[in-house]
Amino acid sequence: MDQIKIGKFISERRKALKLTQEELGEKLGVSKNAVSKWERGLNLPDSGIYVYLCEILNISLNELFKGDYIKECEIQKQSEKNILNILQFNGIKNKKYRLLIILISILLLIAIIILSKFILIKYGYVMSDNLKYSKMYINKEDIKGNVDINFFGYENIDFDIGANKYGYAVFKNPKKAFKTLKKEYSDGIKIIQKEFKLPPLNNFTYKSYKTYGWQVTTGTPSLKKEAKFVTLFLDIYENSFN
Repeated sequence: MDQIKIGKFISERRKALKLTQEELGEKLGVSKNAVSKWERGLNLPDSGIYVYLCEILNISLNELFKGDYIKECEIQKQSEKNILNILQFNGIKNKKYRLLIILISILLLIAIIILSKFILIKYGYVMSDNLKYSKMYINKEDIKGNVDINFFGYENIDFDIGANKYGYAVFKNPKKAFKTLKKEYSDGIKIIQKEFKLPPLNNFTYKSYKTYGWQVTTGTPSLKKEAKFVTLFLDIYENSFN
């Protein structure tokens, strides 16, 4: 693994989230000096805080080990590469000792991946692979919460809203609605992505866009309005799953 590249990536994500080294360190229970060493490529974070670091920086473990964003189609390939990198030990001549370390490393990596996926799904940074769109609807009049149904319908016919079995607003055709959002509100999406240095919007990253759409401070008033609409949309889009 390239420590310098990983360090620069950690620094980039920290600054994008407007955190100081001291603030990041406090969240992880380490010193400002430790964070500084990571970002300068002098040390890597302790394996015990990988998951929490990724959670705070809104990145995956694979992206942390690569030191860069990873496209969805490259996730499996990068996972295999990360495992090989971890298994490349220099200066360990005792074969039995090396084999033991390799086995421990593999088990540790598997545990980290499983735990990180659970945590990231729990806190909404990625979706579970088996999430399916909701198919149960009730009358619009029974929708819970303060949702302006007519507003969304006026914006685009693809944003037609119903309610799931729990009474929460959902898009009747979420796949089509999501596709239309990316096409018709691309400028609002881009301003969120640019200001907070987020990976492209998709079903694995939408939670971050939902969070930061309200916080956009750059761009014209119309772009800020688009960014806020993206957040409103994604708040309902999230409900569109069982």
